Amino acid sequence: MLKYALPVLIAALLATAAKELFDTVKFGPEGLDLYEVREDTDAAGRRYLAVDDLSYRYTSIPSATDLVLSFNRPAPELVKDDSGHYIVRYAEFETRRGAGTLGGAGAYFFKAGHRVEIRSERNLWLGSCADAGSFTIEMRLQPASLADGAVLFSSVGYASGLKQGVEIVIKGGRVVARLHRFFRDAAGRRVDVFLNRARPIGVGQWRHYALSFDRVSGKLASLVDGEEQEVVYVSDNGEPFVNVYEPSFACEDLPVVVIGKNYYGVLDELRVSYRYIDDLKKETELAIRNHSAVGAVGRTPVNREGVVTSPVYRFPGTGTGVLLFQWDEQLTNNSHIWMEFRTNDDLFDRGSDTPRWYRIENNQRNIHLKKIDGMYLRGQYYQWRAHLVASPDGAHSPRLYGAELQYRLDPAPHPPLMLEAVKTGDAMVRLRWKKNVEHDILGYRIYYGTSPGKYDGIIVSAGGRRIDNPSGPGGNYVEIDITNALIEENMAGERRKLLSFPIIKNNVLYFFAVSAYDSYRPDTPHNHESELSKEISARPFAGSEITN
Repeated sequence: MLKYALPVLIAALLATAAKELFDTVKFGPEGLDLYEVREDTDAAGRRYLAVDDLSYRYTSIPSATDLVLSFNRPAPELVKDDSGHYIVRYAEFETRRGAGTLGGAGAYFFKAGHRVEIRSERNLWLGSCADAGSFTIEMRLQPASLADGAVLFSSVGYASGLKQGVEIVIKGGRVVARLHRFFRDAAGRRVDVFLNRARPIGVGQWRHYALSFDRVSGKLASLVDGEEQEVVYVSDNGEPFVNVYEPSFACEDLPVVVIGKNYYGVLDELRVSYRYIDDLKKETELAIRNHSAVGAVGRTPVNREGVVTSPVYRFPGTGTGVLLFQWDEQLTNNSHIWMEFRTNDDLFDRGSDTPRWYRIENNQRNIHLKKIDGMYLRGQYYQWRAHLVASPDGAHSPRLYGAELQYRLDPAPHPPLMLEAVKTGDAMVRLRWKKNVEHDILGYRIYYGTSPGKYDGIIVSAGGRRIDNPSGPGGNYVEIDITNALIEENMAGERRKLLSFPIIKNNVLYFFAVSAYDSYRPDTPHNHESELSKEISARPFAGSEITN
């Protein structure tokens, strides 16, 4: 991993004068964290980033195979799977050689008692109830019959009271995957996910089937001969990368793995594989079309990918919206680049899992208008991540020349104008000011106290409602009576109990100022509040008025 520590070019962000509402941030190759990425210069002298190693020969992505059954040994000799991880507690099949089998032999199932049973272990993937991470279950099959109910692979238990686990079966002439209550959402609720729409397979034909799940994006796919048949994103609203559900077996269960039950045909090269979730943050795409070497024990190959991660940058203010994100790229021979972006008003760590990443397109506009969980995708801190994916044959890399974004600040409202005390009475002061006309005004705060510039109470509501602009035509002013009842209401709503909220007494001089605030994340430190209006003073009094 290479790291650079040079500053990024950000125009006008350090100006101490009034900030512009719109600006552009241009990113060069400086200050970036490069994973399997190198910096180079093209013939025109322009600097770019490209994938460092295209060969597929080396990879720093740890991978492991959990379960392997090559079926190269006769059933009586099958006491452990080929990886040596699992104990085979029952095996009955006929060894079938040649005719499309790999590695010397396959398993031919055709009798009622034919099947393989494998004992699960808690310290292995199939016996764990922890986060299952990313996984691939794959096999080669040559069915002699397509009768419904044939079990190609099953790891399903019932100890929790409901069916839970993963099974791959034949139904309607297709290979279907049923993941019973295998995924769990953020609230802990378990859900079923079935993949039923793979293309029909023929009798007597060899097929390669794979069920693959990407823990980072939530992509669950079924594949036949390396081609995707059905894809779902197991996440909130079915969106990639958004609150991906956790895959896991139930802790109450330790089911036996069953292979070949009620199946009539040949199975070969069955395996369960996984990759570590931390490394999947760096590299996630499966090269599913390159499946020809299924006879070799190991992982499905991954597309060579480099990842560029920016620092966490800061906009001048909270609630800043990105109007445009774009990058300059050169793509050849089916190489490609895809980007992720995230933003938040709270400072976050460069390598943390939160806030969420969102996939974006080149020249994507108005990211700030995307609404997630009721909130717009805006913030003061932001980060981007680029994925440089080489061509499928590993011979060509894309080039990333640079990126930039355009943003718009969300300014605070103007201070309220023309504040005055229009009436005083018995323990009462009536305030009035000209209403603010910004489109996103949500309300006002009245600051008051008994010393100039020192405010011991803040009035934010009246009658249980925010103090806001009057409705209807002709309402150009906001008017409110400051009374002890109003002060008691606001004192009761002040949770921190830091203010004294002095009561209104006759013949005491009080000082007042008003601010306006907008609708962005109200009642949080990220809300935008104006400067205070000019300060005024007023003295309530008791007694009768003499009028003509």
